Amino acid sequence: MKTAMLLCILFMFGSGLLALTGYGTTAPVINDTVDPSLSILSPNGGETWYIGDTNDIIWTASDTNLSPNSVYLWYSLNGGTNYTSLAEAIANGGSYPWELPSPQSYNAKVRIKVSDSFGNFTQIASASAFTISYVPPQEPTGVSVNTANGIDAVITWQPVTQTIYNTPITPDGYIVLYNESPYEHDEHFYYYLWDVTSGTSFTHGGVMRRRAEMFYRVVAYKDYDGRMAGILSAARANPETKLSVADIKQALVSADMGGEK
Repeated sequence: MKTAMLLCILFMFGSGLLALTGYGTTAPVINDTVDPSLSILSPNGGETWYIGDTNDIIWTASDTNLSPNSVYLWYSLNGGTNYTSLAEAIANGGSYPWELPSPQSYNAKVRIKVSDSFGNFTQIASASAFTISYVPPQEPTGVSVNTANGIDAVITWQPVTQTIYNTPITPDGYIVLYNESPYEHDEHFYYYLWDVTSGTSFTHGGVMRRRAEMFYRVVAYKDYDGRMAGILSAARANPETKLSVADIKQALVSADMGGEK
């Protein structure tokens, strides 16, 4: 009898414990360790943007836990050595209108950073440099070659008076280039012949006695920062060096890594 009563008491006590004991589950805990996906569409290298214009910086960014107002933008005028803040904590709209600054640069880049709510972030810069330059002159028109004397080639053209935006400009000079083959649009095959700072003609002396045919191209330029003067002076001093249009552009980039005027 005592044994039965003891078992009953133990059973009731145990049942009471079960009645007072419970358990529950929480929502799954997410631990996001993946950095956001980010790519720059423009400017990503090779573009020429003009001072005073407003161009869109364009990117794509995605993440399942992307933070609101998590995009930061910078720009560099010296290939990424130094960056200047452009926009902070903006929404991921995919584009940002940027009014181009006044310093000229042949080695500009943009940098973008985006983060998520777990502290993961991705930061990238333009794949290669782009150019920030003054609005250039229009291309010379009416280029013609006179070989009437059978000895010389006299190249003439119309003066340029406007930029590519049809605003007034007076070029600092014209570069006359030559080619022995008609690669009209290939910058690697048109070479510096001379530069003209007064007038709109140039005489290629005696060329008809040395070449069966020759092709010419004329480029108007505005030397805002003095770099072109140094490049052309070196070309005049070494006429045997075949300096192409592409070489001149590369020399402009290499002349100064910064964006100082």
